[in-house]
Formats: sequence, structure tokens, C-alpha cells
Amino acid sequence: MDQSKKNSNRLSVIPNKWSELCQDLLRSVFERLSFTNLTRAKSVCRSWNSASRDCVPNLIPWLILFPLEEKAINSDNNSCLLFVPDDKDKIYKTRDLGVDFAHSLCLATYGSWLLMFDHLRKPYILNPLTCNRSACLWIDDITKDYLVVWFIYNNIVFTKKGYDTWRLVQTSEIRMYDQIVYNHKDHKVYTYVPYGHVYVWDFSGDGPPKDGYHLPASFVDREIEKGDRFYREKYLNYKVKIATTLSGEVVLVEIMHRLTSWQFRINELNPLTKRWVKIDTLGDEALILDMGFTIVAKDIPGIKKNSIYFSGLNHPIKDPKHIFVYDLTTHTMEPVPQCVFSSIFFSDARWFVPGFN
Repeated sequence: MDQSKKNSNRLSVIPNKWSELCQDLLRSVFERLSFTNLTRAKSVCRSWNSASRDCVPNLIPWLILFPLEEKAINSDNNSCLLFVPDDKDKIYKTRDLGVDFAHSLCLATYGSWLLMFDHLRKPYILNPLTCNRSACLWIDDITKDYLVVWFIYNNIVFTKKGYDTWRLVQTSEIRMYDQIVYNHKDHKVYTYVPYGHVYVWDFSGDGPPKDGYHLPASFVDREIEKGDRFYREKYLNYKVKIATTLSGEVVLVEIMHRLTSWQFRINELNPLTKRWVKIDTLGDEALILDMGFTIVAKDIPGIKKNSIYFSGLNHPIKDPKHIFVYDLTTHTMEPVPQCVFSSIFFSDARWFVPGFN
């Protein structure tokens, strides 16, 4: 057989339409895409949509900006703006999220869900991409199990899948809980209490937990060197946040701020000394501080590894200078493009991970 016939036979097995590409080949490509690009790929044709069904996109955080209440009401537009890092300077708008959304506050984010609090003091969760609503703090996208833990006036209430009412947790201590996170590894809730205590709650049983317990550890503040104390005291604002890593490690994040200067320090628990000690890197992970956990960030366009995605010390936040990505390697800040903030009078901003679940 001459060379021309060989080439002819070889070309005859190559599909002449994108829709005829091998499903395994398509899946190998789709598994490398971000949520944005995978969503676009699904709409190309039926074949691509079918190949993408079991693909999990790379998690890249988006920034959502909430409209000012009076602006939303006057314009009859209850939409939010979305900044998508892997799309550079492009800005997107959500569909109209309803009149009551303009009167609500965002209390927390978890994955693709926003925990909202309406004007009637009722909590609900909203996926801004699908407009699906429910009430929860943590949700398993596969089993649909969920858990809500709510701190109201030093009282702890919760509900979870199978319950139809809120239940009160009896506790022997009354404290002001500053922040709570859910650890997906041990299925426990960790709360950071001001002045350096971490409290742990186990909600895995059928009934309410009898009481929480302290982690047996000394906070880093009690063991810092003299020179380090002077270093911190030059900052006007100092706060500690709690988070969990992909491996299930609980970390404390020290945030120090003065004028235009910011510093972040990550501390993990040393099981031998029972003390919180500084670590220099998050490795190939990125911390989404609004959600209280890290995600994979190695070799993924649109997300920076060993970085902290930050949206301010306190919410609601209205200062664009307090919203940025902090690089733990270089100790520098990467601001959000100015065009994002010039497009809306916003009342608050949060980082979240998009999804249609």
C-alpha cells in the first residue's frame, strides 16, 4: 500500500465534527476546566453535554457584590454582580433574586450557597446561580445531608436533615461566639471564641450535643516573643479567624491591619506541645476565608496557591481596598480590578465557589 492510501485510511477514522469526538477524550479535557468553561462546554452540543455530566470542575472562587438596598428598591433590580477571576476583567450579573433579597443580609458562604438573613429575622440559603433556597450552614452535595448551627444572643440552636424544628443546645458556658466552621473530616463544628479559645461541638448523634469542649491548647498570643508583640502592637486592628484545610487540620488565621498595610499569619495546633504555632505556607491550597476552608489550587488557572481570598475584617464591607487576594509567599496583595467596583454601588461582598447543585 502506497503512502497516499495509508494517509487516506488514517484520515477516514478521524471524526470530521467536534460532536463526534471520543467521549473519553472529551472527559479528559473537561476535567481540567473551570466551572465557567465547563458550563460553556456543556452547551455546545448533546454529545459534549453527555460527556460532561460526571465531570467535577476545578474550584475557582468568585466574588459576589450585593447591591445597596435603596438602589435595588428604587431601580426595581435585585441582581448581584459576579467577578470571575479566570475571565480576567469580565463582570456578570445574576438574574433578579426577588424583592426580599434586597432587604436581606449575607451572614456566611459555603460552597455555592449564601446564608442570608431577611428583614423578618428568618435565615435562608440561596444559590445565586439557580435561585434555589433552603436553610442550612453545611450541605453534602451528594447525600443532601445538611446541618444548621445558629448562635442567637448567646443561645445555640441547630437543625439538620430529618428535623422539622430548631433545637436548643444546653451549654454550661455563655460566650460570644465570633465565628464557626464545619470540619468535613471529623464532622464537627469548631467555634473561635475571642481571647484565644477554640470550642468544639459534635452534632453527629441523633440528639443535641450535651455540651462542647475546649481544644487542650494554648493560643499563640500567650507564647509570642517580645519582639513579635511589639510588631503586632503597631497595627490598629487585630483579629483571629478559624478555618480548616483539605486534610482536616484546624488553623487559626491572625489578621493585622493598619491604614493600607495588611499582614496574615497561619497557625496550626502542635499535638505534642498543645500550642498553636506559626506555619509559613498552605502549600498547593488556597484559603477562602469567607467559607472557612481551603481548596486545591495547584496548576489551576484563575486561582493562586498559598494565598488567602479576603473580603474584609467585618461585614458588611463597603471598602474596595479591603477586598483582595493575599499571597503568603510574597506577602503582597492582589486587588480586585477597579472596573468591578465602578459597576455597582455595593453594600457587601463575599467570596464563594460557584455550582449548580
